[in-house]
Amino acid sequence: MKTSRISLYLLFALFVFFSCKSYQSNDIAISNNESEKPFSYFKVYRGNTHSHTLLTWTHGEHRSKGINDLSQPTEFHPDWNVPANVNWRDYNSIFVDPSGYTNRQGLPDNHFELAIANGYDFYAITDHSQEPNFQPVSIDNKGWQAISKAVEKYKRPGFVPLVGFEFSRNTNENGGNGHINVLNSSTYINADHGQRGPAPAWPDANWSIPQFYNWVKTTAKPYKNSGYVVVGFNHPSAQQYDDWNNIDAEIAEKICTFEIHTNYNKNRWDAYIRALNKGWRVSPIGVHDNHGYSAILNKQLPPPTFVLAPELTTEAITKALHERRTFASWNEGVEVRYSVNGQFMGSVLSKPDVFNFHIEIITPDSKENEQVKKIQIVRNKPDGEGVTIVADQSFEGNRSRIVWDKEIKDTSAKYFFLQIFHENDIDNTGNYKSNGSTISAPVWTGR
Repeated sequence: MKTSRISLYLLFALFVFFSCKSYQSNDIAISNNESEKPFSYFKVYRGNTHSHTLLTWTHGEHRSKGINDLSQPTEFHPDWNVPANVNWRDYNSIFVDPSGYTNRQGLPDNHFELAIANGYDFYAITDHSQEPNFQPVSIDNKGWQAISKAVEKYKRPGFVPLVGFEFSRNTNENGGNGHINVLNSSTYINADHGQRGPAPAWPDANWSIPQFYNWVKTTAKPYKNSGYVVVGFNHPSAQQYDDWNNIDAEIAEKICTFEIHTNYNKNRWDAYIRALNKGWRVSPIGVHDNHGYSAILNKQLPPPTFVLAPELTTEAITKALHERRTFASWNEGVEVRYSVNGQFMGSVLSKPDVFNFHIEIITPDSKENEQVKKIQIVRNKPDGEGVTIVADQSFEGNRSRIVWDKEIKDTSAKYFFLQIFHENDIDNTGNYKSNGSTISAPVWTGR
């Protein structure tokens, strides 16, 4: 009898042990999968992922007009406080103390200092890699070193500086044209065809977009092996990048963001929808694309890139961008979080037929004009052109927090995303604008 009791106790202890072990294993698996985290796990961080410093020497707020030919440079802007020994004819003269650049335009140090002073959570330097300052292409190049050293200098709790460059393909030959940003990369490449001086020899120039895609897939590595390399389409028109061709599953995974607005002006809705329907898995962001100080200092232009991340570190911000946890808005204080079947925005699902949306949107109590008045759930049209609205919900009253749960049954959609209309999207006649002023990252269905 006693032996039987001991055996029962032993069996019970083993059951508890393996049950707890199994529970802990599942808990660990869930905790490592950020797409399944609760909404409270993600904070909204605001910054700028597209900017140009004086290292983009040929054009910007420091020039009276841009330079088309290096042999015929234009003078500096008459209002720019030119530091001593900086010569408008000689790009080699700009590497001096950043304390001399007091207005209009400066070095990476100046941009980071102003970003910190003006409340940015993160800020990326993305100068044009074809500029003369970056030739020859090398990690030891003075321009690249100036950015890298500034990133190390200004990295601190509460602010994430990012190294980057803008790949600028300005000819339609061999795969189309278009500009593409690369953030948090250990190296850079140059697409120049000599439009601002003699083109250097291969492989430092004449990179087509397909060749660039191959570099992203095979060679690009994160800066100091920390975080993710983030690649995104810059200010696209509807049929850029060879009409969104040269796509395969690997490059579609690598390229993650799409600039749907610049400085809160033009809405690139048509280009965004065409890119999605061509198979690109990109999430919307806004950017400044500033060539000087003015956008940083302009209080009417809040930091435009909205990222959902658990903390403010290089690793967390670049991972959030890479995993498409972004939204774009023309409103400063909005926060958007949503999941589908428990998977957070930006996720790829496993071809379900039923989609359970849980949506939460917060706007500032102090800004009634930003309060949410309508949410549309949008999917691709079956014919592959454009989008169609599959759910539309209006909200009455003055509420700074909106929660909406919606089930959708669908067997053919490739993606869904949210289009959000605010009070300031309604005109004097009571009609809504054609597009909402907040656009979320999609959730892809896996089809």
